[in-house]
Amino acid sequence: MKASLFSAALAAALLVVAGCSDDVLDRIGTNPDNPETATARLLLPQVEVNDAFAISGTDLAWYASIFVEHSTGVHAQFEQSDKRAPGYFNPNITANLWGNLYNAQLKDLQVLLEQASTGREAGAWRYVGIGKILRARTLGVATDLFGRIPNSEALQGAANLKPRFDTQESVYQDMQRLLDEALLDLDKPSNQNPGPADLFYGGDATKWKRAAYALKARYANRLSKRDPQGSATRALAALAQGLQGPQDDLTFRSFSASATAENPWYQELNDRRHFAVSSTLYGLLSSLNDPRRFSLVGTVGGQRVPAPNGTAQNDQAGTRYSKASAQLINATAPMPLMTFAEQKFIEAEAHLRLGNRPAAYAAYQTAVQTALSQQFVSAADAATYTAQPAVFMGAANLTLRDIIVQKYLSFYVYQPIEAYNDYRRTGFPALNNPAGPAPRRFPYAQPSFDSNRENVPTVGPQDGVWWDDGTED
Repeated sequence: MKASLFSAALAAALLVVAGCSDDVLDRIGTNPDNPETATARLLLPQVEVNDAFAISGTDLAWYASIFVEHSTGVHAQFEQSDKRAPGYFNPNITANLWGNLYNAQLKDLQVLLEQASTGREAGAWRYVGIGKILRARTLGVATDLFGRIPNSEALQGAANLKPRFDTQESVYQDMQRLLDEALLDLDKPSNQNPGPADLFYGGDATKWKRAAYALKARYANRLSKRDPQGSATRALAALAQGLQGPQDDLTFRSFSASATAENPWYQELNDRRHFAVSSTLYGLLSSLNDPRRFSLVGTVGGQRVPAPNGTAQNDQAGTRYSKASAQLINATAPMPLMTFAEQKFIEAEAHLRLGNRPAAYAAYQTAVQTALSQQFVSAADAATYTAQPAVFMGAANLTLRDIIVQKYLSFYVYQPIEAYNDYRRTGFPALNNPAGPAPRRFPYAQPSFDSNRENVPTVGPQDGVWWDDGTED
């Protein structure tokens, strides 16, 4: 799997960048991981592909999908995790996940930032700004799932083989700092514009700035249990300059039908089939008479058959339970990382915490309507759906549960990490796995215990991260 991740990332990156110029073609043979030969123009697409593929599209997301009951594990280690088998989720399981975050993504981002700011390509501020946004997002994924993580002493090589694990509070402060610096860097004159080497926005600084503000709002809102009022105020301040509509979504759209460049969820569905549609997700859709139960859920034997979490039979053959629809998961399906719909759900929640019900409800309505349109629901079906009092209930009756449940549905299938974060933060939606509660964090990776045991926090699966339970391990 690790080799396929690398080949997919490299193939997609080089295919795109190779079309940029003859000069780039001359450099295709260089090693993008080697700071002596890599260029920003080669490194940027690599980290962008890795973000969409290895960070958002493989095991980090797949385990989160099971724990938050978007999916039910029906084969191999994911079935064991769904059934909470003894030792089902352990440091050996997360070794590759940790490696994707640190040895690949954060390492390459460090090279990119050094190269473009003070290195051989100093003054490439467009690259620096984009790189800092991607670094903040990667740190966010890492700390949200693991808690305390190496940050201030990370990636120093032989100079420090035993980095400390920084508090999550300090990592969150650093994420906001990176995003603030990125906003400034994107305004600086840049001696290079990535153009098509930027697979998200084609080098458009305005769109990247909007994405940075949207991420600032996401991370501000994440601290709702630590600072309910302040987190809401900070989120709304950032949202004022965030995404202006779905056209600004931070979404990866460069997967192709090539065997090494397909959407990773599609590769999993075709090659291994570890997952089925969860009965929790499908039950919510059915209880709301939600048209997405038809557009997002596939059929088996002509019927839609969700798999019960914790008790499903093995179904690698895909003959018992429904999978996600082919409309949703296919070779070239886009991978959303931050969307206008999510931003409007954050806005609704923040206004609700501050007691501004009319503004909360207006944002909620826009969020739901945007999500429906992006999840293949026709305007007529959306109108029928939202006419139900259970969906558009009026400002006076809007609750946090309403917001988070609709947000949870909008995240299916590609954003389970965010759904998992929201569940731990709010308790919504109610989960139903009879085998036991989902872990509230991912276990630290075995290589960290092997080389840096004295600095690895001592935690258990039901110990929340700082923004969840208020303690720093």
